[in-house]
Amino acid sequence: MNAKEWFSDFARGTTLGTGMLPGVSVGTVGIIVNVYDKLLNAIDGLRKKSTFMDSLIRLIPIALGTLIATVLIVLFWKKVGYRYFPFPLIAALAGFVVGALPIMTKELTGKKLDPMDVGKMLMGFIIAAGIGVAAYLSAADILPIDLNFSSPIDTPFQNWWIFIVVFVVGFFAAVSCLIPGISGSMVMFIFGLYNPIIGLFLSERDAQGNVIHPSIFSDTSKFAGGVVIIGVLLLGMLIGFLATSKFMKTMLEKYRRGTFTVIIGFVLGSVVSMFLNNDMYFVYHDPAVNAWWQFVIGGVLFVLVGVVTFFLVRRSLQNAKETLPESGRH
Repeated sequence: MNAKEWFSDFARGTTLGTGMLPGVSVGTVGIIVNVYDKLLNAIDGLRKKSTFMDSLIRLIPIALGTLIATVLIVLFWKKVGYRYFPFPLIAALAGFVVGALPIMTKELTGKKLDPMDVGKMLMGFIIAAGIGVAAYLSAADILPIDLNFSSPIDTPFQNWWIFIVVFVVGFFAAVSCLIPGISGSMVMFIFGLYNPIIGLFLSERDAQGNVIHPSIFSDTSKFAGGVVIIGVLLLGMLIGFLATSKFMKTMLEKYRRGTFTVIIGFVLGSVVSMFLNNDMYFVYHDPAVNAWWQFVIGGVLFVLVGVVTFFLVRRSLQNAKETLPESGRH
């Protein structure tokens, strides 16, 4: 690998770091920047002794770029984006989700939707949208349940049930990563765990710079609980990946159309949950960030990002289709 290729892969790796943002699918970004196949081939090469070292060398610049971008994006999210411009940020991410739909809808080409397809799509939509709407209604005190997980995550040993919630969300976040076009971080966001988990690592400060929510590093009394929470999340993700990877592969091979109709419905429903959830309820009622211009900018970004993503994805899929006969891939 020469220096030019190394830095090219590093740059593409930084784009994969955007997968840390809710709604941004690593697979979608990988297809757009033309690194998805290379990444999968390199990972597959790690399983063979003859290609292990070469694959590892090829993965290093991609992984390094992804890691650096992930750290910077988390800092941006916590310190700037979600703090000062939450609605425009979420609107832009929702636009990306909608714009990336051709990756999934291409699986339904060649046949009209029948009532069964519509029913499966509606089921996926209701599940995903229902999660966010329920959390929003809970925050508004309309539903008699508390779906705000910030306090329980800060004191998990006094709220043991939060470990079950974190494990289950981690499980489904990992499963979503196995499905093209779905973001694991989006699953965490609509369940209301995304910001609380990030809050374990980064302290939240007010406009004067005073800490209003300490991280586990600045408040040692929270360290043990935070470490256990992260461990439970990672365990849930690991088990989710190992337990369902073969199942999802079988579903996509044998029941591909039916699986994707449910997935498309889930993705559309998740867009609703990105705007209606526990976190966004407080955004809409915070005078510091609910100015009219934020909603105007958000609307513009939703359309702009959606349109740009749509054409980028369509072009990438078309390029892949044109090169298919030459590469011999199926």
